[in-house]
Amino acid sequence: DVMGRIIKVEFSKSFRKPAPPPSPDTIVAKYKLYVSNLAWKARSADLKEFFLQFNPVSANIVFEDRKSAGYGFVSFGTKEEAEAALTELNGKELMERPVILRWREDKETVKADGEVEDVKVNDQAEGVTVDDSGEVEGEDKQE
Repeated sequence: DVMGRIIKVEFSKSFRKPAPPPSPDTIVAKYKLYVSNLAWKARSADLKEFFLQFNPVSANIVFEDRKSAGYGFVSFGTKEEAEAALTELNGKELMERPVILRWREDKETVKADGEVEDVKVNDQAEGVTVDDSGEVEGEDKQE
């Protein structure tokens, strides 16, 4: 009884089917870089193209409230590819802004619908979504 109302507390129920295990041919991206100082208009396709010579497995820009948060993540199949990208591209310009690259801390959980939970960079957790479509949404207010 809370303020005259009866409340019921239960364990949450999962409404999603578990993701199927990856096929043996699938490359598992274990080596991820955190990419910051991105232009607001940058999209996942731009990020993947920027890292293309290092064979990225995936590239995602993080969005908050349907607007770019100015950072993202790029995954690689091997540590050597990720290290080469970090060494070669840190400080290089993407869309007229120098990108800042760091190793991603191992705290990210990506749900099936593309939402990212508990992203930890510099010990700050945020609930955010990931753009993996490459489509442009909203206005670009960054100068």
